Amino acid sequence: MNTDELIAILASDNAPTSGPAPQQVGGRLAIAIALGCLMVLYLGLNPSFSEFATTTPFTAKMVWLFAVLVFSANLILRLVHPGRSLGGAPWGIGLALLAMSGQGLNQLLQAPSELRNALWMGSSWQVCAFNIVAIALPILAALLWTLRDMAPTRPALTGAASGLMAGALAAMLYSLHCTENTFTFYSLWYSGGMGLSALVGAVLGGRFLRW
Repeated sequence: MNTDELIAILASDNAPTSGPAPQQVGGRLAIAIALGCLMVLYLGLNPSFSEFATTTPFTAKMVWLFAVLVFSANLILRLVHPGRSLGGAPWGIGLALLAMSGQGLNQLLQAPSELRNALWMGSSWQVCAFNIVAIALPILAALLWTLRDMAPTRPALTGAASGLMAGALAAMLYSLHCTENTFTFYSLWYSGGMGLSALVGAVLGGRFLRW
């Protein structure tokens, strides 16, 4: 074996492995989203959803969640390419969360003092964040399963971004059930659900995405 052949073999052995095929990724996410939808159906759809969906807080919430979803997905795509900068994705996530927090605080300050507790708590504060996490778990599992076939160099951060993305998508699905309609509630409990999902993702990512 000459030197050129040895170099060729070593280069072949160290070539980066290709990630999963797009149809595999789509299939995994489709199954995960279907499981999330089944959980929402188990919780029950909002009986007044058709009217509820036309309100300004609901529309703003969905735009907000979609922004978090897009920025977190962009962050994941950057993290799975070693050496690539994070770009503006973290700033986008931070600004999106800050925007809803600002709306929630503004609504709280403008409300009479006797109504402020209702704005914070609504009627489902005990279960909102945990329901979002429960719906997010199969989506997070699908994302981590996919990312495990790649080579993220910052596994905990990649897991956190995956958890945030899963949490945002889960919150959008949970909105089919939720009857809360205040920015203050969204800024606390929806953000809390996505935050918990990101925390779970960071823990799992640090363990299962390490290579």
